[in-house]
Amino acid sequence: MLFSSSGNLQAIDIPFNWNADYVNGKNYAEYDLLTHKKNDFYLIQRNQVIRFGLFGQGMKFFFEMSDGSFNLRGRRIEIDYIDEDGKTYHLTTNFENKDLITYKEAFTDFSNVQGIQKSNLKSINFGYKTTYKKDEIQLFFQPVVSLPFNESAFIEVKLTSNKPMNGHLVFKSRGIEVERFYAPLEANRAGQMNWTIK
Repeated sequence: MLFSSSGNLQAIDIPFNWNADYVNGKNYAEYDLLTHKKNDFYLIQRNQVIRFGLFGQGMKFFFEMSDGSFNLRGRRIEIDYIDEDGKTYHLTTNFENKDLITYKEAFTDFSNVQGIQKSNLKSINFGYKTTYKKDEIQLFFQPVVSLPFNESAFIEVKLTSNKPMNGHLVFKSRGIEVERFYAPLEANRAGQMNWTIK
């Protein structure tokens, strides 16, 4: 398993590669670590995944499939929603199924004069989407960690509730609150914010 090992493997071809650690102790990475052949994201055995994320540059960023908590360079990050009555919804301590997400943002510079086209990566991203249920509340939750080049890493959080809520989004590091934001939710309308990882 790549994410639980102490070694720091280097990414192939780009600064960060995605990787899935499996329950049987094996892993499935974006590029085969021996042959450097590119693997297909859609062939990940999703029912076998216990951790998913990115590695490279001597760093590891991943989430635990069991509860959805993030491990970003050795720091555990959790996200809660606390409603107006003080009820806490532990969004990243959620044992529902999770759909894996990973994508790269890129831009292309094109020069008509020279006929040169150059593509550049802007960021590499990973996360998941899931549904959190508690009592009569159902929350669609999608946290995505973004690793932009030449900027600070952040988590993009999308949250949708089946009922209006008037609460706060709370970010924790190692179980201790780091920051909270007023985040009212309208029924069935997505709210979104980016949190710079601290």
